[in-house]
Amino acid sequence: MNFGMKIRQRREQLGLSQQQLARMLGMTQARISEIESGTRPHVNLTNLRNLARTLGVSADYLIGTWEDGETPIPSTTVASAVEGSTPTRRRGRPRKVATTTPAGATG
Repeated sequence: MNFGMKIRQRREQLGLSQQQLARMLGMTQARISEIESGTRPHVNLTNLRNLARTLGVSADYLIGTWEDGETPIPSTTVASAVEGSTPTRRRGRPRKVATTTPAGATG
């Protein structure tokens, strides 16, 4: 199954029309049609990421990194996973802990 067919299949599984998907992505319906039909199969990374997020699948699945036999996660599982997720830890250097010196001590 190619890129466009995977997008169409997943869009239909979610009950979305091309127009609805296009609106969600900020694209035109004609562009979605071109991607699905294969007349314009290439998308930039931003559009690929947005397509994957909107359809609830990974970009790897859409571009065929995984085998065709693997199916995407059902939309109900994706929604419940997002709702029940815990906040991510901040990255970066930890802040220094202020140390206090007893009054009158020199150090």
